[in-house]
Amino acid sequence: MAEQHMDRLNRLNPFVALVAAPPVLVTLAWLGVLAMTVLSGHHPIWDLEARNLAESAAFRDAGAVVRLIDAGEDPNDPGELRAGIVSPAASTTVPIEAAAASREAGMVQLLLDSGASPNASSWQRAWCISKAQDVRDLLALHRPEGAVGKCSNP
Repeated sequence: MAEQHMDRLNRLNPFVALVAAPPVLVTLAWLGVLAMTVLSGHHPIWDLEARNLAESAAFRDAGAVVRLIDAGEDPNDPGELRAGIVSPAASTTVPIEAAAASREAGMVQLLLDSGASPNASSWQRAWCISKAQDVRDLLALHRPEGAVGKCSNP
């Protein structure tokens, strides 16, 4: 009797094999992709890497921001933001504007603590690009002379 039950357990049920095959194949394919990632050094899904301080601020990458500033980059110098990072079109912006666009008050504070001092026009662009109240509250504390806290609607 026990031998009969063991035979039944040891047989491969075609239905179980059919149901288990897709997840097993997907798992094996994903492991292959990850192996290629290790070999190539490029992530298969997220291959965007910040090219400058403005992009690092837009990506909310505090570590990269600190490293770049420590390496001598000026937090007030504009940098190119590639299309799709903050807006559909590529643009040139200062890091504080990129941080405001990412709606990350911590990044705005990090830049201000690291020496970013926006002029009136970059302050206004940062103010207008961010609708996050905590970012606007922080920017309000650092409003330069001549900066206007109003945004025009195109």
